[in-house]
Amino acid sequence: MAARKRTTAPTADTVSIHDACLKYMTTEQGLRLALSHVRPDDFDTVKAVSEADLEAIASYFQPKLPEVASNTLELPETLETSPQEAPEPASEQSQNALSLPQQERHLTAPTQSPIPNAQLTLIDQLARQASEEIAAVDAIAQVKNQLILNNLAVRDAELAEGINQHWQHQKQGYLGAIRDLASLAKEPVAITPDTTDLPAEVDQIIAELAKKLIA
Repeated sequence: MAARKRTTAPTADTVSIHDACLKYMTTEQGLRLALSHVRPDDFDTVKAVSEADLEAIASYFQPKLPEVASNTLELPETLETSPQEAPEPASEQSQNALSLPQQERHLTAPTQSPIPNAQLTLIDQLARQASEEIAAVDAIAQVKNQLILNNLAVRDAELAEGINQHWQHQKQGYLGAIRDLASLAKEPVAITPDTTDLPAEVDQIIAELAKKLIA
């Protein structure tokens, strides 16, 4: 587990970050960047620093290039007004000349804070994350809507199929009942035609009988 960073609060023996920025006429980012060299554990959260810490980072906020240039311009005049001083050897002068760019780079390096770029990158990352999160939430909502519509369509189809199956079964029952009733019908009976003329037959029989009686 990572150790908790110290966050020193302002006391009577310390100087707040705001007052330290006013003292060195710099921004809070620049001051904290300089503090990272002497307080690497809590430079980004500390609220107040001691005078010793301020003295340790004072060199990062002193004038750099103009002061160096003035020293280089005043050097020949000093040599002319003080002939008693022996001139420095050529090797030492070359070393001093070579060390000036290094000192300049060393003094200017702490003031080149990457924090603004980091802030822009952080803002870009947060904006991209927010847009991607919105797109993901919208995609989830779209998928849920499609699932709801799909489930409704499937449910409607299932109900329609259930009604259809029930009607098919019921219809087969009706057809079976109709067939059973139709099977009860009997075959038609052929009626023999009546060709006998009853009155004529009676008259003929009586006539024959009358003939027999007269005789």
